[in-house]
Amino acid sequence: MRAVYKNEQGATYSCPVEIHNGKWAMVTSEGLQPITFYFDDDVAGRLTFDHYRSEEPDSRLQLPPRLPGESSFRQLQRANVTRIEDERQNRLWARTEAQNAAADRDATAVAAAQELNSQILHAKKPNGRGVGVLVTQGMSATEIEAALRNKRFRD
Repeated sequence: MRAVYKNEQGATYSCPVEIHNGKWAMVTSEGLQPITFYFDDDVAGRLTFDHYRSEEPDSRLQLPPRLPGESSFRQLQRANVTRIEDERQNRLWARTEAQNAAADRDATAVAAAQELNSQILHAKKPNGRGVGVLVTQGMSATEIEAALRNKRFRD
C-alpha cells in the first residue's frame, strides 16, 4: 500500500507504508515517518495527503539484460523463449500431478471397472472370435431365434 500526496501544482507523490509497532508509517529515505495530513519533503516542498493506493504487481514483461551486440528484437525473442519454456514446465507439472492423482484412485474400483469391461467384451465376442448375441430386455424369443438363424447381429 502507498500513501499518495499532492503538491500545490497537483503533481502526485507516493510513498510505501507499513505497520510498525501497531501503527501505520511511511517508509521514507529518512526512515519511518508518521502519516500526517501535511508532509514537508526536501525536494517537492509541502505536500497534502490525497489518498491511499494499493500496490499492484508489476505485469510488464521483464527483459533479461542485453548481451553484447544483441538487438532489442533478439532480446525480446530470448525473453519470449524463456516465457514459453516456463509455461511448458508448468503444464508438465500440472499433467504429472493429474496423472498421479488418477493413479491414487481406489484399486478395488479400478479392478471392478476392468472386470465389467471384460464381461462386456466376452459377451460381444465369445472365445475371442466372432460376434456374439447380446440379448437386451426389449428382445423377444422370436427376435433372438431370427437373429441366430440369419446371423445378423447389431452392435
